Amino acid sequence: MKLLKGWKIRLLAGLAIATTSGQVDAQMMPGSPYPDAMGPQSPIMYASHAESGVQGYSEGGSAPMVFDPSCGVESCGPGGMGGCGPGFGDGCGPGGCGPGGCGPGFGGGMGFGGGMGFGGGMGLGGGMGLGGDGCGPGCGPGCGPYGCGPGCGLFGGGGVLGRFGEDRCDIFGRSKTGFRKDIFGWLASKRGCLRPYGEGGVSTQRWFDISAEAMLLARTKGSSDFVFSSDGINGPRVLSANMLALDDLKAGLALQGNIQTGPGSNLEVVYFGLNQWDDSAQVTRTTPSLFSFISNFGTLPNNGFDDSDRSFVHQIDYDSELHNGEVNFRRRWSEPYGFFQGSFLGGIRYMDISEGARFTARGEFNDTFANNSPRFFDYRVNTTNSLVGFQLGGDLWYNFLPGVKLGGELKSGIYNNNSRQTSVIDGNSISAFTETIEDDQAAFITQGSAQLWYRLNYSWAFRSAYQVICVDNVALATNNFNAVPPTTFGVNRPRTLSVNNDSNVVYQGVSFGAEYTW
Repeated sequence: MKLLKGWKIRLLAGLAIATTSGQVDAQMMPGSPYPDAMGPQSPIMYASHAESGVQGYSEGGSAPMVFDPSCGVESCGPGGMGGCGPGFGDGCGPGGCGPGGCGPGFGGGMGFGGGMGFGGGMGLGGGMGLGGDGCGPGCGPGCGPYGCGPGCGLFGGGGVLGRFGEDRCDIFGRSKTGFRKDIFGWLASKRGCLRPYGEGGVSTQRWFDISAEAMLLARTKGSSDFVFSSDGINGPRVLSANMLALDDLKAGLALQGNIQTGPGSNLEVVYFGLNQWDDSAQVTRTTPSLFSFISNFGTLPNNGFDDSDRSFVHQIDYDSELHNGEVNFRRRWSEPYGFFQGSFLGGIRYMDISEGARFTARGEFNDTFANNSPRFFDYRVNTTNSLVGFQLGGDLWYNFLPGVKLGGELKSGIYNNNSRQTSVIDGNSISAFTETIEDDQAAFITQGSAQLWYRLNYSWAFRSAYQVICVDNVALATNNFNAVPPTTFGVNRPRTLSVNNDSNVVYQGVSFGAEYTW
């Protein structure tokens, strides 16, 4: 009876010590396949602590076995229950753990101990399941494909549910970080806000409520090679649209809000835009030798027009602006071990591209006019593109380690483009001349991005991306100048009113900002 009471007392004491030393593991969030994917205080590191009779986890391999003399035959004899030492105990005595048990699992004897159960040899322990780093010298051949040791056991010390030593891997052959242990160690050594917040482990679902980003885009394709001026009658071309530099990064704003509609699905509202590009180019001559496209460079009529030709200065000015809005339904998925996650989306999109171009000419004084004013010519073209349509797409994310994700997104769709072109022509010998036309045509938008996500704390995460947006079948201002002079010039040549909406434009650049989750 005394022996039984002592056994009960020692068992309760052992469980109390085990519970205290195991509280660090209790920080592990659901969904992580790694017991060391801790909560907010230690997101990707093993906790390390040592108390009397208790050896904590340490990074890099099995902790040495600690034998507590209080473990007598009552607690750790052959086939005994429970035990003491690291974790819930390595147990002690022959047949418990000691030479027969495996590493610091949840226990070292049987049941919650070393031989079977949550402990060393089998069950959910060091050999299989949620325990241990490896096997003690007593494991022997039991550490096979499903056991422990340096191999890649399915459930063992090197398995997906066990702790990982330096040479351990999961069933995909990946290290604990899923990539490189040296990078993991570098990040894990950081403190405070520099260390990623790993709550939920490596398989944390991709989610945020709102985000705001700065979006810097360059208009890398979109200008035409339309030629405006020549030096002399039908001489060398000296001014064209491709002299405009529109490839500078221009800042804009990107906003997104998500509304959860069910498990793994949400409705998202997206806006980005406010990016504006503008540039000018001009040529000057000391003699009035510049001729324009409006007279076919001084050939129709010969020697050109008084307004636009025989000029000292020819100049072009250009501006462009972009706005984009989307409403998408997104459905998310995850592979069983959480390393890869992604989603599919479908929704509607609206994009507005507005542009303006202006060609001006300045010539010598015209003595035939009473006010003796200088000759001038002003030709302005404005185009607008309103694209509305449906798009499909998705994203794919690789969970680099808890709190850090790398991914990419691709979406594409077909749209109706309502394009409008307005031209206004003015000169010293003519009154203002205006014409407007619009047309509808199918257009296409494809957007791709490569992204980095870094979680700072529970609510805030940083993200950055490289963006490419391709838009096909749009009307650009420089492609809508009409080389036929207006009828007010007194030339009997038919001028056809039209809008050229067969051009394409490419935007690319970077974005960076923050996501907020409440």
